[in-house]
Amino acid sequence: MKIVLTFDIERDIPGVFNSYLGVKTGLLKILNILDEFTIKSTFFCTGDIIEHLPDYVKSIEHRGHEIACHSLNHQRLNHLDYNECYQIIYQNKNLLKNLCQDSDIIGFRAPYLKAPIFLFKILANLGFKYDSSISSPKNLKKYQISDSQIYEFHPSNFNLYFRLPVNLQFILKGLFKKNLTVLYFHPWEAIDMKALILNQPNRFKKYKNLLIRFDRWVNTGDKFINRLRNFIEEALFKKAEFVTLKDLIAIKEKALP
Repeated sequence: MKIVLTFDIERDIPGVFNSYLGVKTGLLKILNILDEFTIKSTFFCTGDIIEHLPDYVKSIEHRGHEIACHSLNHQRLNHLDYNECYQIIYQNKNLLKNLCQDSDIIGFRAPYLKAPIFLFKILANLGFKYDSSISSPKNLKKYQISDSQIYEFHPSNFNLYFRLPVNLQFILKGLFKKNLTVLYFHPWEAIDMKALILNQPNRFKKYKNLLIRFDRWVNTGDKFINRLRNFIEEALFKKAEFVTLKDLIAIKEKALP
């Protein structure tokens, strides 16, 4: 049983806030937990984080984690044409390569997990080896291209249940039966998002986020960190192996004739 912890390094809920408190505060908490259990993870970074907070991205690399791409400013790529998407992913990869020169940038994840149908063609042309945007295996065939191989590692929607007030043990039983699970989280989940929402000057947006989009704040901050630690402890007890997506690519390539 292999588990991949992945983290989308981006602004605090892109499209809602323009702040970077999650990266500035929550990221360190996450990195410390990974260090505590000697786990390596995959971090998908947006271009605006690379430009505004390069030291935080470098700290991820210095701790031995995998660095991958997550677009420039968390745009919805499925709303753009081929050339626009190509330029965004090309620039994202170049920014990351220039900053993290000790890392081989081979992975991509589309913002909001909304990938354009030509994504794999772009990734192949730019030298990527894998994608982790398509949550449903049923939808994979429309993205595949015949002349290049892009591996797809389907992200699990378990992250939503991870924070909601539900019975985690019931859900974990199914998760621990799988050979591979790719989980995705965000650094803003490790800060108190309810406090951030309450500080919004716009009263309508404030109550919309509190009442309708409770998934944006419930069990964030210390509760998220505690759940993450407890999950890792239980997974290790179940003899799970934590790996990066880059590790899985190495396994696949080693198996090739």
